[in-house]
Amino acid sequence: MSKGRHALIRIVVVAALAAATVATTTGAAGAAGAAKKATNQWLGMRVLNQVHQGGEDEAPSNTSYAYQWGLEHGGDMIELDVHATRDGQIVAIHDDAVDRTTNGHGLVSSYTLARLRRLDAAYNFIPGRNNVAGQPAADYPFRGMRTGRTRPPAGFEPADFRIPTLQEVFDAYPDIPVNVEIKGQTAQEKLRVAKLLAQLMKTTKKRDVIVVSFDQRAVDRFHQLAPDVDLAPGVDGESGFLLGNVRPPAGTKALQLPITYQLGAIRYQVITPANVLKAHRAGYAVHVYLDDAAAENDTTYQTLTDACVDGVMTADPTRFEAFLERTGQPRSGGQGGADHCAFGTPKPLPRGCRLRVSKLVTPLESSLAVRVERWGDLRGACSGPITLTRGSGRSRVVVARGHVQAAAGRTAAVGSARLTSAGVALVRTHARLSLGAAVRATTTDVRVLALSTR
Repeated sequence: MSKGRHALIRIVVVAALAAATVATTTGAAGAAGAAKKATNQWLGMRVLNQVHQGGEDEAPSNTSYAYQWGLEHGGDMIELDVHATRDGQIVAIHDDAVDRTTNGHGLVSSYTLARLRRLDAAYNFIPGRNNVAGQPAADYPFRGMRTGRTRPPAGFEPADFRIPTLQEVFDAYPDIPVNVEIKGQTAQEKLRVAKLLAQLMKTTKKRDVIVVSFDQRAVDRFHQLAPDVDLAPGVDGESGFLLGNVRPPAGTKALQLPITYQLGAIRYQVITPANVLKAHRAGYAVHVYLDDAAAENDTTYQTLTDACVDGVMTADPTRFEAFLERTGQPRSGGQGGADHCAFGTPKPLPRGCRLRVSKLVTPLESSLAVRVERWGDLRGACSGPITLTRGSGRSRVVVARGHVQAAAGRTAAVGSARLTSAGVALVRTHARLSLGAAVRATTTDVRVLALSTR
């Protein structure tokens, strides 16, 4: 969700509904009956640490580096925004234009994917301040990592600092839930993005995805084309439900709301225990986005968790995670305390240590970093040996061996693997390799991943 700039749009709708004192014969009871007939995967998952743009105050917004950072520091779910390139590719970037976050200029929709990939998506990022242009060069520690001018941190490569496609995010994190917000400069562009996103969703088996837009027309268009994907409604759907008892549009599984609406001197409190309870009783989860960086503090976090919200979209996932752990909040991975809110039934956790290789990083000398995602029961540390192979049967060659350990409560980690003599030879003679990648743990899941060696 966007911070700040969309608040006025929502306020106007809320004020209009409040003034009209809207009522409907269908009512919230009707919404409850309809919603509860279908299972809702977003209930019973609280409290989700939803890394907003990957945690845009801690890492460069909507980059692969940020998503990995956010998950390694406590994130349970990725929140991102999508636009469409000129050649119809769905990419993750917050703004309509590339100017604020990159070294480029112009609308995302004016770029082909190939041109967009060349931009440095960490160009204006300053840790703790988000994107700020015009500061001394020394303030930008990630600038130039995209181009190779500056060496990326261990475990990362230049491609991690470009604008990623949504498909790349899905491929890297098959078991991490993703919140996708449809964006676009115009109403027509949002409809185009909705159509292209629906086409993409038809090609993937990933269903721990929820799609949202401030523009209800975009949400409706997406639902028409991809009716089996979960939704959060736009402005009209949210305010209609909260103030007028109007049933949210079909496909709705969660309400994604700010803490308050501000209109002049009037502040409307949106997140209250009563409103959250109303949503839960009707069968909807409640996810909260924080409009103001000042809201990222323990007082706000405590208010939200006391109100029984299901997730918080945070720009500071490390800080939010520290609060969740310190206060023993219930978590989707089984850690934390008892859930006093008790709405929804948590999905049974697959027991044991479950790790899956998500990304192979370009080798440096005789070793390479191996990124891993973790899912299921997150209680306790989890580790296992890594094996990278090429071919099968008698032609199978071990390319690298290594090890990874994921800390308790973490959904991502980075391990390392050392090339075998056969692996060294292959890396020297091939620009790209297709490898079987596995971590032996409670289960061994082999994924075929590409390794760029240059």
